[in-house]
Amino acid sequence: METLPLKYTGYAVTFQEVPNETSLIFNISGCPYKCRGCHSQYLWEYTGEYISEEIEQILMQYKGLVTCVCFMGGDQNLAELKLLLIKCKSLGFKTCVYSGSNDISIFDDLLSLLDYLKVGEYVSELGGLNSKDTNQRFYQIKTNKERQFAFDDKTYLFWNK
Repeated sequence: METLPLKYTGYAVTFQEVPNETSLIFNISGCPYKCRGCHSQYLWEYTGEYISEEIEQILMQYKGLVTCVCFMGGDQNLAELKLLLIKCKSLGFKTCVYSGSNDISIFDDLLSLLDYLKVGEYVSELGGLNSKDTNQRFYQIKTNKERQFAFDDKTYLFWNK
């Protein structure tokens, strides 16, 4: 399978995808997972603009206004995603990736560049992050005393109280 350059269909500033952060969200197209019941099926198609060509200009517009940059997808090209995360970190942003993958190990090479990671396919019967029954998980990535990565499960922050 050919790895294609990452494209995005748009971006927005939100307060809900990463709790306690003001996030610049990039919607990455060409999602390889195509979960049944997905609320963002438009991201299945490989369309939009090449993100690597435009990200620095966009980040500079939001520097000082947002605290985190979140990529909704991008794991279909982990090498390019890594470069995007490096760019975000170099400019002082926290970082997050939302993935439909159930295999957290695909992100092992990116953990030093991530502050947050959402993993898990969308299963409509279980609901999304706001459901206590969800299979999806939202982690804050931390480094422990042994300089190993720890996954602090923060999924509960999405649940209605």
